[in-house]
Amino acid sequence: MKKDSLICFRASKKLHETLTKIAKEERRSLSAMIEIALLNFLKEKNVLKSIDSERRKYPRKTISVPAFINHYESGKAKLNAASLMDISLEGIKISVPSDAKIDVQTDPHSSKFQVIFSLPNDNRPISLDCEPRSVSDDDDSILIGASIIDVDFESYKKLQSYLM
Repeated sequence: MKKDSLICFRASKKLHETLTKIAKEERRSLSAMIEIALLNFLKEKNVLKSIDSERRKYPRKTISVPAFINHYESGKAKLNAASLMDISLEGIKISVPSDAKIDVQTDPHSSKFQVIFSLPNDNRPISLDCEPRSVSDDDDSILIGASIIDVDFESYKKLQSYLM
């Protein structure tokens, strides 16, 4: 769903604090938390038929390949094993084991990282620079949804031909 409209409204301090607390727990922005609450309300009222459920410009494709996350912390590179779960031309979803020593937050200014992987049937590595957009805990892993912010031309061509 394209976000091309700005909504401003007043709320009680208690509502604001509660939404902020839940957003922090779920590692989302306050805006995303409010959007989820509103969408859930509209689904409950069965008025969502006219709203497109796909928010992404490019749909993601499910994939399951091993990957490495190169995360820079205090000027030092830290390499962690991961699994790429889905991918599009604008973003990825990756799974990192819970016991990995990685501190990824949804603050794009402090948590940029690099993902290195190979596509199925192609052994040449692809390297993507990413910014996290959502981080959540799963049973035994951390799920990271991230935007692709930089990719070299050859990697982009391989990715594009795989996704199209």
